[in-house]
Amino acid sequence: IEVTAAFFVAMVHCPCPRRRNVRRSSGDSASLVQSISQTVTSTIVDGLVHTASHWRVILLGQGVALVLAVAGAANEILSMECTVSAPSTYNFFTYSIIAIFGAFALKREEKLNKADEINIEEQERFQSIGPSGQGDGDVEDDEITIDSEPRQTRFSIRRSQRDTTTIRSGNNSTGSKDKIRTYPFLCGLFTIHAKWYYYAFVALVESQAYYLIFVAFRYTSFTFVYVSDALAIPSAMIFTKLIMKRGYLWMHLIGGAICVAGIVMNTAGDMTLQDGLEHAASFEHIRGDLYAVLGAVLLGLDDVLSEILVTNFGGVREMLFMKGLFGALISILQICFFEIDNVRDLFGSNYGAPCDMSRRLFFFFTHI
Repeated sequence: IEVTAAFFVAMVHCPCPRRRNVRRSSGDSASLVQSISQTVTSTIVDGLVHTASHWRVILLGQGVALVLAVAGAANEILSMECTVSAPSTYNFFTYSIIAIFGAFALKREEKLNKADEINIEEQERFQSIGPSGQGDGDVEDDEITIDSEPRQTRFSIRRSQRDTTTIRSGNNSTGSKDKIRTYPFLCGLFTIHAKWYYYAFVALVESQAYYLIFVAFRYTSFTFVYVSDALAIPSAMIFTKLIMKRGYLWMHLIGGAICVAGIVMNTAGDMTLQDGLEHAASFEHIRGDLYAVLGAVLLGLDDVLSEILVTNFGGVREMLFMKGLFGALISILQICFFEIDNVRDLFGSNYGAPCDMSRRLFFFFTHI
């Protein structure tokens, strides 16, 4: 379903050939049919070529999907066979790893930014000397080397400003610096480009989305949970339209409709199919389906908000660090209030449990 929807979306991004003007007559219906078939065939071929040209993105997406499938399978085994479900604990370890790596990457980026600023300031100072004969004009040309185009800074600023701030010189150098607004974080240890509660809200949305998806494994099937994730596509389209005011063509709408149709068919089949969840009542089974659907909707909202933060504010490294940090804090609070007993069941030595401790830890770290 996701591949089909992506194909329809890809078709609208390629130039489609215009339909040739065919002189129609009463008996020229065959030419009309041939012209329409050529247009449709050319559109499909162009869509396939456009999709194949982005093979790296497709390959990376399939790799991410494989990792998520393995994590979901490990989560289902823990929930069904080992009778252990601790979604906030899973989120805490995952967000902690992301925050640690994001912190190192962000500090490295800040050091590189400072080095770039020093280089640009030196270049601006040399350029302000003026032509030869003024200031230090008696210095030979080979003693001072000035790059014609300074290296682009690594500040994660608005995309519309990245091209205009590549070369800072003259009167516009000060104005371009004023456009970059930063905020100190953690007593000045980090410098961020958006207020901290923006990242906290996005981390709350994403953590609750994965929390609902992991809880859904208690009541519904593995297949339904991961097929329901395709609902994040039309959800992201709706939130993008409402928040970012983007427009969509009819091909985009067809792709979203295919996702919704697949979810409806899967839900109808899941309500009648016996998939091994004998312990769950029908009401609990439906509740698990609702958890999965709501989690997918929140994932769509998280995608839109994350895109805004990456493109308009701090970039990928900053978003990963901030989202990982606040996601870990939110997960800790949920563990303290809701999952103390589940944590004991996961890491404790419970004699007579369906799974021994080594088996539980294996699937736990596989999931992480």
